[in-house]
Amino acid sequence: MRYEAAFTHEACVTASDHLLQHFGQGTRQEDLCFGLWRPSTGQRRLTALIYQIILPKPEERSLHGNTSFNPEYLGRAVAEARKQKAGLAFMHSHPNPGWQPLSYADRVAERDVIAYPAGATRLRLVGLTVGTDGNWSARFWLPTDTGMWEQWYDKVRTPGPKSYGLSFNDEALPPQPRREILKRTYDSWGEKNQNAISRIHVGIVGLGSVGTIVAEAMARIGVGQVTLIDPDRVKLHNLDRLMYATVDDVGSFKVHLAETKMRQNATAQRIEIAAVPTSIHEPTAYRQALDCDVLFCCVDRPVARDVLNYIAYCHLIPVFECGIDVIPNRDQDGLFAPHWRAHLITPHHQCLRCNGQYNTSQVGMELDGSLDTPTYVQNLDLEARQRNQNVFPFSLAVAGMTVNQMLRYLVTPGWWPATPQEHYQYMTGEVEVNDGRCHAGCPFPGREARGDEVFPPYIRWERDP
Repeated sequence: MRYEAAFTHEACVTASDHLLQHFGQGTRQEDLCFGLWRPSTGQRRLTALIYQIILPKPEERSLHGNTSFNPEYLGRAVAEARKQKAGLAFMHSHPNPGWQPLSYADRVAERDVIAYPAGATRLRLVGLTVGTDGNWSARFWLPTDTGMWEQWYDKVRTPGPKSYGLSFNDEALPPQPRREILKRTYDSWGEKNQNAISRIHVGIVGLGSVGTIVAEAMARIGVGQVTLIDPDRVKLHNLDRLMYATVDDVGSFKVHLAETKMRQNATAQRIEIAAVPTSIHEPTAYRQALDCDVLFCCVDRPVARDVLNYIAYCHLIPVFECGIDVIPNRDQDGLFAPHWRAHLITPHHQCLRCNGQYNTSQVGMELDGSLDTPTYVQNLDLEARQRNQNVFPFSLAVAGMTVNQMLRYLVTPGWWPATPQEHYQYMTGEVEVNDGRCHAGCPFPGREARGDEVFPPYIRWERDP
């Protein structure tokens, strides 16, 4: 099992502003605070979702170069964690940049003073340290027969409105070695960005015409860990759009085809690929999606989009959704109006339901089989039908738009404007960029960082998650 932490953007800003305030004023004064977290449990990763900061009152902590808290502050934080059925997080600052080790005093405070009272929450204590450059380090405190033992995290994530904050533990998750095969990639966006790209875990849901191109892009730019999710097999009518597929591949799983080609074309020295030939709303695939740092939604089905909506909000995993709509002119045997889009879905951006990519009734129709019944579908209006017209060049365009949106989220300078929704009109050659918000009454904003507490009701667990 791997261990990581993820902040809501608001919690990260609140904690950082408080903990680093003295360094900003030119003094080497550390500070501390408590926070609350909820678990996000994947197949092989447990993530602590830090969602609320409990700032100290002036009399609850002392500043003396180092910093200390009084028992009343710890008691107040534990009581609030128990009230919200959450875990306790303890945070402090260090006067150095980067991923921070624990000093002897830090270890004693977390292990001997805080970890045991934190056990009243029935969740493990999470310890976090922020450096002067804003980078976080983190660890769990696990009870053993001989006392508390620290389990260091691999990374700390903060999905923000414009960019993705990532801090890495170089010992647990070292960057991929620089290779001549990636020389032009390093020259393009630099070693720091490439080190981040090589260490993120990318999930691709849907390995059709768009998803296979996205997978190829991930292999070429040096991503080291990928999860591929799709229950479908290659069919004859896929061959005009599905990259690498041949007649000999008809009948094989799309994820296995993509996995084979990714391994052949990977530029990273090490690549780990999980091929999951099941639907995203099956428990195993859902759990494996929760192991990822970013997800690509390359499907046109409402259930998959609904699941990814939950994951983006509840588990703080950014989703990059894309789609193509090709309207043919059947009367004149030609093309009328193609267009495609790429959307970033996080708690800071409009959810997939509010931006019109699916609705609740369509989810129910797919679950009861109506969307696959031709006589039923023919009675729907044009907007409610699932249109499947597409050609490879359009797939190439939307895949490129979506991959570049993901890269922009990872490597963007702070002064670049946000582009969470991009919509390309093929007829006019225009790209519309906007930044919508969820509609009033949408339930998804209220599900931010809820983790394992909230999940799609149609997922059938063998046992409670």
